Amino acid sequence: MQTIGVYIITKNEEHNIRECLESVKWADEIVLVDDHSTDKTLEIAREFKCRIIQSHWRGYGKQKQYALEHLSTEWALNIDGDERVSPRLATEILYTVNRGSLTIDGYEIPFEFYFLGHKMRFGGCGNEKHLRLFRRKKGKYDKTTIHETLAVAGEIGLLKNPVIHHSYRDESEYFKKFEAYTTLAAQEMHKAGKKARWYKFLGFPWELFRRVILYGAFLDGVAGLKYAWYSSLYVLVKYKKLLKLRQQK
Repeated sequence: MQTIGVYIITKNEEHNIRECLESVKWADEIVLVDDHSTDKTLEIAREFKCRIIQSHWRGYGKQKQYALEHLSTEWALNIDGDERVSPRLATEILYTVNRGSLTIDGYEIPFEFYFLGHKMRFGGCGNEKHLRLFRRKKGKYDKTTIHETLAVAGEIGLLKNPVIHHSYRDESEYFKKFEAYTTLAAQEMHKAGKKARWYKFLGFPWELFRRVILYGAFLDGVAGLKYAWYSSLYVLVKYKKLLKLRQQK
């Protein structure tokens, strides 16, 4: 039997972590790397059979690589605190790693994304998938602080059943993350020497048109239109922050 380990990075996830850990308690090993949470995240995590490691934040890529390096299983599965492995996905993972192809070293997994309690089917959200399951020794993260990339040396397959993603409990939480992510994105671009050219700001109307008209965000109702607007605004704000960093320099 192939062993499967799950690794999770957290920071103040008391509203999510119980359901997250419940969804992966079938794993042979769980490693949780926490950035010194000040809420009940660790108190809840201690109720589960998982290894807890506290570590100061080092950026998404480095933090996930650090967590991955503490696993000892043949296979690794990455899950965030606001995500859940659906029961069907858990069954599929166990079957796949033990009876699946011997030549495949990693698998992308479909995502079922919820915003304001609404399952998002359109606006570019319906076909979301990410590389999350892989042979542990074949995977490695880059060192970016945001939008980290996992590289797996080998053939990549695709699973059928989804990870359930409840990223935001309300709009207040959304904009808290929005502020943090746009700042990190601007800093990453600044570090790479990118400039906020005038045409980059045209990304906002194009992104809005793409999500609402081309990808039909309006079919998800008010939640779909809000998410399309906010996601498009993200493009504008990160370049405004990059412009400010360049001006300060």
